[in-house]
Amino acid sequence: GEIESAIGIEQLKKLPYLIENRQNIAKKLTNGLRGLKGLILPEIEIHNKHAFYVYPMKLDKEIIGVSRDKIYQALCAEGLNGLMKGYANIHLLPIYQKKIAYGKNGFPWTSEICKRNVSYDKGICPVAEELHEKSFLGYEMCLHQLSNNEVDLIIKAFKKVWDNLDELN
Repeated sequence: GEIESAIGIEQLKKLPYLIENRQNIAKKLTNGLRGLKGLILPEIEIHNKHAFYVYPMKLDKEIIGVSRDKIYQALCAEGLNGLMKGYANIHLLPIYQKKIAYGKNGFPWTSEICKRNVSYDKGICPVAEELHEKSFLGYEMCLHQLSNNEVDLIIKAFKKVWDNLDELN
């Protein structure tokens, strides 16, 4: 509607500031978390930009020796809010598993549009599935307007957990 459109137009005017703010926070997080063994941080190519809806991280369990769940619990115990483990693997959502997107008869998979059998079985996206189940850790930056002090506290929480990884086993 018109009212929603007017609100949306005004909100879009804030977008460049919000994205720049998230990029600055992400840069500070990256600089502060760099060097924590087994924590793989985002790398943005020189001519690219990232909106940082989520600050993505990957855990190398072979190096860390501790499961993502234990690290997640320890970070939450340090008061870190907005942390997420995993994300939705689209191919595993009910719409694909049941192959019913519209109506009750399996459209579009049963229509003339789709002339082949498409599999969305678990295992077709092993990297995405492994990230979701074991190694992805994200910070939902879209939920927070972080101050420099709050970013420092996040970094401090990570460092404390990493300093005590042996106790998490």
